[in-house]
Amino acid sequence: MGTRGGNSAERLLWTMIGVVLAAFVGVALRSYVGALVSAIFLYYATRPIYRRIEARTAHPTLAVVLTLLALVVPMLIVIGYGLALLVQELDSVLSGGALSTLQPYVQPYLDLIQRGELRQLRQTVSQAGGVPGSAGSAAGSVLSRLVAAIGAVFAVLTRVALMLILLFYLLRDGHKLRSWFVSAVEYDDRIVSFVDGVDADLETVFFNNLAFIVFTAVQASLIYLGFNLLAPGSAVVGTPVLLGALIGIGTLVPVVGMKLVYLPYAAYLGAAAVVGSTPAWHPIAFLAVSGVVVDTIPDIVIRPYLSGRNTLHIGLVMLGYFLGALTFGWWGLFFGPIVVVAAVHFAEDIFPWLVGEYL
Repeated sequence: MGTRGGNSAERLLWTMIGVVLAAFVGVALRSYVGALVSAIFLYYATRPIYRRIEARTAHPTLAVVLTLLALVVPMLIVIGYGLALLVQELDSVLSGGALSTLQPYVQPYLDLIQRGELRQLRQTVSQAGGVPGSAGSAAGSVLSRLVAAIGAVFAVLTRVALMLILLFYLLRDGHKLRSWFVSAVEYDDRIVSFVDGVDADLETVFFNNLAFIVFTAVQASLIYLGFNLLAPGSAVVGTPVLLGALIGIGTLVPVVGMKLVYLPYAAYLGAAAVVGSTPAWHPIAFLAVSGVVVDTIPDIVIRPYLSGRNTLHIGLVMLGYFLGALTFGWWGLFFGPIVVVAAVHFAEDIFPWLVGEYL
């Protein structure tokens, strides 16, 4: 009896320690749930690619690097393309003299900086109470926005780095994690079957999503490039590759999908046509091509094939995306399907056994 009591006390102690450790981990990851869920999504989406590469190279680390390059390089190309467009627009704004109104206010200070008279600069600024006039408020506003933008960029880069680190180790050492878990549950058939079923279905769902995104982005970019070549006069779509990539990403959004991207762009072209900066047929032709061709080809060509590979009801998966996004925010797009897959396998594999145990 004393031994059992001691074992119970020891079990309680270790349980409390485990709860405390889990709480610490939860607090540490609380601000990075989006990065964690995104890493899980990308893990299942890229695992088939990793396994094919690893089978050919027989080198897990090299296979992970090649998989990440296949995933990251296209993203960097699109981001670099977008940044190049941003720099081009910024250069046009600066060269257009948008900042010329500030020059009379700041030129005396710039002259002191060029001559290296920093002490005189400090005295002048302190005597003037800072940068004078409207330039002071404008400079303060620009500086505050710049600091906020730098902070936002740093936060995004931190989360992307964390996501890539988690993805790297999940791809390379995921089998070790599974082996540890199976050993920890003492090879219980019911638990192992449940976990393996969830694991297999998550790979199918998320890999299908990635394939659909890539296919949609590529075909949209090619269609818009061809549309620009065939259209008389100026290009209809100013940034076909960037718009195609955004349309591919837009397919993740439940119900509306890529319409969330091409309808606002059509509205932009319509506004440009109203003010006379673009022909009136541009928004009509763009909307027709986007709605009839870009939005239809993926549903006809690839969605039936991907749906045939999916063992889950497509309605449940869509419900997971929709409710996940509504409940948890943007990362709910990935977390919602995880909950749906786990719930389906619980209902199929565990619930009947529980009913038999309690009734």
